[in-house]
Amino acid sequence: MRIAINFIGTGNYLKFFPRYYETFMEYFAPDCDKDFFVFTDGEFDGELPVNVKIINSSENKDVKKSDYDNRYTLTYHSIGGLKRFGEIKKIRDQLADYDWYIYFDADMYCLTETINYEDFFDDSKTFFGVQHPCQNPDLCNFTSVSGSDLPFERNPESLACVTVEEQCDDVYLQGCVWGGKVPQVLDMIEDLDDRIIKDLKKKIMTFAHDESYLNRYRNENFQEFHILSPAFAKPGDMPDDAFKFSAKIIHSPSDKKQILNS
Repeated sequence: MRIAINFIGTGNYLKFFPRYYETFMEYFAPDCDKDFFVFTDGEFDGELPVNVKIINSSENKDVKKSDYDNRYTLTYHSIGGLKRFGEIKKIRDQLADYDWYIYFDADMYCLTETINYEDFFDDSKTFFGVQHPCQNPDLCNFTSVSGSDLPFERNPESLACVTVEEQCDDVYLQGCVWGGKVPQVLDMIEDLDDRIIKDLKKKIMTFAHDESYLNRYRNENFQEFHILSPAFAKPGDMPDDAFKFSAKIIHSPSDKKQILNS
């Protein structure tokens, strides 16, 4: 199997790449061929491995250090946020020869337990996404959110809207891990970018940015989505006893702010 892994790291987010690359290479689907498509405006020291493909990308926004402390500023305006699908679709031709495409947020890394192909992928499904670890009381000790209280986009004017009546179940996806089979996932990326552009032209800003559109797409293609355990996206900046599962991949590590502001 050939797997394309997508890293977006403009500005200081590029600092996450060494740990990201090393751990995903060693512990994630080790029997598969993996190439890393790195969207960045930064520079690397020394020669890069042959499976790291650099895509020069730059933000329209002037990112300041203070922006890294704002939960929404970068997410709404950056390539790593609402603009991610538009940026990724620029390399559609380069992705055409892969079996699977995966997007992992930059601030993620694997722990030292091998994640085999069958642990992560379901060949019977076209797409996959990770269940949000903080949006289900069966997974998380500090939430009681479920049903109609889940943070789906409820604005009927938005192309990301999932009404309570339309909602298929109580699974809510987090935007940090998603992907699917090529070429179908590439069509999904095109579709989601088109919806975002149309909403922004109408000055509609979704409640959970790019995540809202991913959840709408899953609701429309319910039977085609493989739901990954939140073990593949466990928050590293929260205490272990906040959750009812063990981690395989860490998201938002405890040292995130130190890395970004270093």
